[in-house]
Amino acid sequence: MAGGLLAAPLAAEAQRLQSYEGRVQWIAGSTLILMTDEGWSLRVDLTRVPQSDYSGVGLRDRIIVSGTLSQDGNYVRGLSIERVRSDFQSP
Repeated sequence: MAGGLLAAPLAAEAQRLQSYEGRVQWIAGSTLILMTDEGWSLRVDLTRVPQSDYSGVGLRDRIIVSGTLSQDGNYVRGLSIERVRSDFQSP
């Protein structure tokens, strides 16, 4: 029964929408690897992300990925990607 008690918090966490900001390490097919500002890499499943969200996204681009953790906590099921402008210009 202890296994069920430990699995419940992970399952609840997996259902909560989260956002992760960082730079694209690589992107291929339906997988993106994001390097966060904290220095860890996240594998992102892009199958639920509209292609228009990530078309044109390239290496080292800053993005915010929104999604949920997989049940096992090994990757993020992406739902959307937003590009972050890091080069602000004054008027």
